[in-house]
Amino acid sequence: MLRLAAKLVAFFWRRADGSEGEEAGQPGPELAEGDAKLKTVQGVVTRYCGDYGMIDDLIYFSSEAVTSKVLLNVGQEVIALVQEDKVSSGLKAIRVEAVSDKWEDDGKNHSRGLSDSSPRVLIGCVTSLMEGAGYISQTTYFSLESVCEGFEPCKGDWVEAEYWIRPGTWISEAISVKPLRYKRVDRVCISSLCGKNGVIDDSVFFTLDSLKLAEGYVPRRHDMVSAVVVESSQSCYVWRALCMTPVKRRDSSAFEETAEEFCGTLLLKNKGDIEVTRLTNFGTLKEGESKNMVIWIENKGDIPQNLVSCKLAGWDKAKQFRFEMLDKGQTCPAGSLVPIPEKKNFSDKYITFLDSHQKNKTSQASESSLVNNGDISPDDCTCKGENGDKEKAIPRKQATELEPGGLIPPGGKTLIVIICDAKSPGRCRELLLLCFSSFTIGRFLEVNVVSGEESLIAVREPFSWKKSKTSPTLTSTKTTVVVTTQKRNSRRQLPSFLPQYPIPDRLKKCVEQKIDILTFQPLLAELLNMSNYKEKFSTLLWLEEIHAEMELKEYNMSGVTLKRNGDLLVLEVPGLAESRPSLYAGDKLVLKSQEYSGHVIEYIGYVIEIHEEEVTLKLNPEFEQAYNFEPMDVEFTYNRTTSRRCHFALEHVIHLGVKVLFPEEVILQSPQVTVNWNYVQDTKRDGQPTSKNRKPTKDQSKHAAKERQAGAQDAPGLAAFAGKPVSEAQIPKAREKEFFNPVLNENQKLAVRRILSGDCRPLPYILFGPPGTGKTVTIIEAVLQVHHALPDSRILVCAPSNSAADLVCLRLHESQVLRPGAMVRVNATCRFEETIVDAIKAYCKDGEDIWKASRFRIIITTCSSAGLFYQIGVRVGHFTHVFVDEAGQASEPECLIPLGLVSDANGQIVLAGDPMQLGPVIKSRLAMAYGLNVSMLERLMSRPVYMRDEDAFGACGAYNPLLVTKLVNNYRSHPALLALPSRLFYHRELEVCADPKVVTSLLGWEKLPKKGFPLIFHGVRGGEAREGRSPSWFNAAEAVQVMRYCCLLARGISSQVSASDIGVITPYRKQVEKIKILLRNVDLMDIKVGSVEEFQGQEYLVVIISTDPCFGALLEYSITNGVYTGCDLPPELQSLPE
Repeated sequence: MLRLAAKLVAFFWRRADGSEGEEAGQPGPELAEGDAKLKTVQGVVTRYCGDYGMIDDLIYFSSEAVTSKVLLNVGQEVIALVQEDKVSSGLKAIRVEAVSDKWEDDGKNHSRGLSDSSPRVLIGCVTSLMEGAGYISQTTYFSLESVCEGFEPCKGDWVEAEYWIRPGTWISEAISVKPLRYKRVDRVCISSLCGKNGVIDDSVFFTLDSLKLAEGYVPRRHDMVSAVVVESSQSCYVWRALCMTPVKRRDSSAFEETAEEFCGTLLLKNKGDIEVTRLTNFGTLKEGESKNMVIWIENKGDIPQNLVSCKLAGWDKAKQFRFEMLDKGQTCPAGSLVPIPEKKNFSDKYITFLDSHQKNKTSQASESSLVNNGDISPDDCTCKGENGDKEKAIPRKQATELEPGGLIPPGGKTLIVIICDAKSPGRCRELLLLCFSSFTIGRFLEVNVVSGEESLIAVREPFSWKKSKTSPTLTSTKTTVVVTTQKRNSRRQLPSFLPQYPIPDRLKKCVEQKIDILTFQPLLAELLNMSNYKEKFSTLLWLEEIHAEMELKEYNMSGVTLKRNGDLLVLEVPGLAESRPSLYAGDKLVLKSQEYSGHVIEYIGYVIEIHEEEVTLKLNPEFEQAYNFEPMDVEFTYNRTTSRRCHFALEHVIHLGVKVLFPEEVILQSPQVTVNWNYVQDTKRDGQPTSKNRKPTKDQSKHAAKERQAGAQDAPGLAAFAGKPVSEAQIPKAREKEFFNPVLNENQKLAVRRILSGDCRPLPYILFGPPGTGKTVTIIEAVLQVHHALPDSRILVCAPSNSAADLVCLRLHESQVLRPGAMVRVNATCRFEETIVDAIKAYCKDGEDIWKASRFRIIITTCSSAGLFYQIGVRVGHFTHVFVDEAGQASEPECLIPLGLVSDANGQIVLAGDPMQLGPVIKSRLAMAYGLNVSMLERLMSRPVYMRDEDAFGACGAYNPLLVTKLVNNYRSHPALLALPSRLFYHRELEVCADPKVVTSLLGWEKLPKKGFPLIFHGVRGGEAREGRSPSWFNAAEAVQVMRYCCLLARGISSQVSASDIGVITPYRKQVEKIKILLRNVDLMDIKVGSVEEFQGQEYLVVIISTDPCFGALLEYSITNGVYTGCDLPPELQSLPE
C-alpha cells in the first residue's frame, strides 16, 4: 500500500517538476528530458552529516534535495525519488520527503504544515521591532506593509496574524497582522506622565514615541482625553493607546511658554554671535575635594549683548556647583584642587536630600549632542585643578545666581568661575543657564564623585569570563567512574520509575540551528485548547529543557582544581549564587581528567550541598582519597526529574477535562458540608475591626521581630493558637466558635466557607491574595476546617518551593489543632536535613516512607515532589482536596502534578496566589513567547467565568464569590507604601489594617525628605562593573550609599533601628558581596543582605532595595510626593510637579 502511495506521489512530482524543481534544488529540465530512469523508493536514513546523507547505505542525497528543508535524523523513514548518477554509476536521490514521525503529528496530521503553504492563524505577542519589520513570538517575521491600516505595532502588543512557511526555507512569515483586541475609551484622565511614557486612567499605557496625537496637542497630566487602545503587555498594564485626542485640557500656557527654548539641542547652541565654552566636565573628584573651572563668554558679533543673569537649574540636589563672576580685565587664575576638611560626623556628609520644589524647565539634549557639536573656539579656556604657579588672590563674588547687569561689547570677553564641591558619590549633571536679553544659552556641568569607601570594594581583578574548552576525545579512550556508595534513602526505592520523555532530536536541532519553530510544530501558534493541550505543553517543556541544557554548556569549566572539606571535595562555581549556572542538590555533573596519552577518565559526581558559590560533591571514594589537586574539566548536566514529572502529569490530567482546565460555566453541586454559620456572632465577636479602633493582636504589636516568616503578620490570629494546651486541641470536639482562628476578617471567613462547601467543584476555587493580606492564614484555616468537618477527606497541600511548603507545615503545627499522625511533610530525596527548621523535622521523618506518607490525611510537599506519589501507584481520586499555595509562581505543567491526583467528579481544587506578582521563572524565550510563563492561576483568571465583573458582582468584590475571593485587608504596610501598588495592580481596593505602632514608628526619622512619608527614592549615577570570573555585576557608588543609610538607621540619634530589623535586597550576587564587605567594615554584620528569593516571606521594619532604575511608576510617585533625592534626574523628568 505504501509503495502504491509512493508511486502516486512520484507521478505528481513528475507532473509538477517544472514548478517545483527549483524548490527541490534541481534544475527543471533534468527531470523533463527523460534521459535518466527515475524510481521512487522508501527507505531509512542510515547516515546524515548535515550537507549529505545515505539512504539504506545505497542511495546518496544532498541536503538540497530534502523537501521543505526538513531536518533529517539517522533512522528517519523517507520516500525518495532516485536516479542513476552517470558519472559514478551510483544511485542519487533528487528529492527526499520525510515520513512524519509520531512527535510531528501524533496521529493528527500536523505534518501537512511542513509542506502545505496555505496560510495559518497565529495568536502571539510582538517580541521585537526593527526598521520596517518585526517578529511575533520570537520567530515569525512580518513586514509593516502587512499590518492593517491605522495600527502601528509596538513591542508587547498581542496580535492575530495569518502566516505561511516560505517554500524552500525554514522561516514563517506573516502576511497579515491585526490587533488581537481593541476598543475605544472616552473621557478618561491622563493619570501619569513620566518622560515619554504615560498612563491613562491608571490602566492604559502610552508612549509618545508611537502615540498618534491631534495636531498641536501635547499631553499633560490630568488632561481629559479619548483614545483607541489595543491589548498589549506593558509592564503592569494590559492595554496600550494607539491614538489620543483631548476632550478637555488644563490651562497649559505656563508650561508652553518658551517651551522650545528649554528643550532639545536648541538651548545648548550658541546664539546672537555669543560663543560659550563647551567643555564643562569636571572629571573625577574625591568626595570632599573642590575644583575650579572657567567658562568663557565671547561676543563675536557687531552689536553688544546684555548678560542679564547666570543661574543653575537646580538639577543637582546636593548643590555641588556654585559660580562667581570675575571682574573685567582679570585673567584666568591657575586654579587648583581645594580639599575640604573631612568631617568626622558621617551623618552630616553622607546623605543629601531633595529640595522643596523645582524652578526651571527641562533640557532634553543628550551628552552626545554636546560632544558632536564640533565648533569649539580656540580661545576657549578651561582652568582645572593643576599644580602650577601660585594663584593670585582675586576678589570674587560667590553665589548660586548672578546678575551681572553689564554689556559684553563686540569682540569683548567675560568669564565665570564655576566651583564644584564634591559631596555626593556618583556621576552628577547640572544645567547652567546664561540668560541674555533675547535668548538663553545652556551648558551641562558634569562631575564624577568617588568616595573613600569605594576603594574597599574596587575591582580587584579584571573581568575575564572563560568559556569552556572541550577537547575532542574518542569514546574508546574514555573511562567512566561512578559513585559506588551513593547514599540513598532506603525507603525511597520506588518501583515505578517515570518514563524518560526524551527530547525529540529534530526539535533540538531546530532550536540549536535557529530554525523557525512553527515549521516543525505549527500548533504552537494556536490558542490553547483541549485538543492541543498535551502536545503544546509537552513541546514547551522540551523547549525549556533544550535551553537549560544549552545554557549549562556555557558554564562548563576547564582546568579547575577542587578544594577539600574533610573527606569531601568542593568545587567553586562563579555565578552560582545568581543561578548562573542553576544547580540544585542531587544534580549530576561530570569531572574529566586532563587528556593524557589520548586517554580521559570521567568521574560522575552528585551535588550534596550548595553554599553561595561553592558546591560540595559526592564522588567515587577512591578518587576522593587519591585526588591531589590535579586540574579537571567540569561538565554540568540538567536534572530532568521535574520536567519528566510534568510530562507524566500532562498524560494523567486529561481526565479532568474541560470542567477543570477550560471552565466555561458554573454548575452548582450539593455542598460537602452543611454548617449553620452564625454571621452575626462572627461579626461581633470574631470579625476584624476597622483600622481606627482595632486593637492590635499580640503578633502584630511585635515590630522588633528579627525575621518574621510570611503569614506571621500577614493576618492576625496565629498567636491565638499559641498557649492552648495540646491535649485540649487534639480532639475535635464541638467548638464554641466556628473558626479555629478567632480573628479572621470577613473575606477570609467567606473564602473558608466557600472552600468547605465546594459548591462548584471540580472547578478550581481561587483565593486571590495580594501581599500582606493573610492568604496563608486563610489556607491554614481552610485545611483545618476540611480536616475537621470531612472525616473521609485526604488533603494534599503543595507549593512551588520548599520554603513556602515549610511555612504551611509550620503554621499548621503552631495551630496545635491536629492530632499526632494527622500531617506529614514529604521532601525531595536530595533535600538536606540542615535546611529544615527543627519544628517540622518530626513531620519530615514520617515523610521518608512514601507508602506510609500517602496514607496520612494531610500531606504537605512541593508541586514537583508530589510526583513521587505517581511512582508508587497512587492515581486519580486518592486525594479529595488539593491546595496549591503560591500558585502564581508555578508553571501550569508544574501545577498539574498535584492536580492529577484529585477526583474529577467530587475533588476540590484550591489555587491560592496573586497573578499580579512574579510568575513562573522561565528562561527559554521561545517557551515564554508561546505561553509557558503564564501560570494556571493567571490563565484561569482570564477566562470569562473567573474574570472581574463590577456590574454583575460589584457587591461581592467584583468577582463571582462562588469561584474567587479577593483578600483586600493589608496587615503589613503604611498607607504611603500601599497606595501605589493598590492603584497599579488592585483597583485601589487594598485597605490599611496594619498595626499603627509598627508602621508609624519611623515617621519622625530626621533623614526622611518628607516627614510622615516613610519612603526615600535615592538616585545614584554609579558605574556597573564585574571582576574576576564572576558574571555578576556590582555598582560601588550604590553600595556605599546603601551602607550609609544602614549607618544612619542603626546609629541615628533620634530613632535607632536594630540591625536585625533592617533588610537589604539586591538582585545581583556580587552587589550582595560588596555591600556585606562595607557593612562588615562598620561592624553591622547583623543586617541581612540577599536576593529577592532569600527574603521570600520575611518582613523587616526597614527595607533598602539596591537595583537598576527600572521603576518608572515608583520614581514618578516619589518625585510627585517630594521624596526623591540624590543625583540629577533625566532631563525629561525634571518638570514633574512636586
